[in-house]
Amino acid sequence: FIERMTDIRLGHASRMLINTTQSVAEIAYTCGFNNISNFNHTFKKKKGCTPKEFKETYTSEARIFF
Repeated sequence: FIERMTDIRLGHASRMLINTTQSVAEIAYTCGFNNISNFNHTFKKKKGCTPKEFKETYTSEARIFF
């Protein structure tokens, strides 16, 4: 159950990182992570990059298409 809930939270956080201008910390807390260090660690473990790197990558790619 905990693993599935973490995956759901990370999916929601990933969408927010791409589609909003909120900071990484705001997104972490909004998605249910009570500790920014834990969020960063978990995100990197599951996604292979930090939330900041993820946000920068996908927002720069979005600018190419628009």
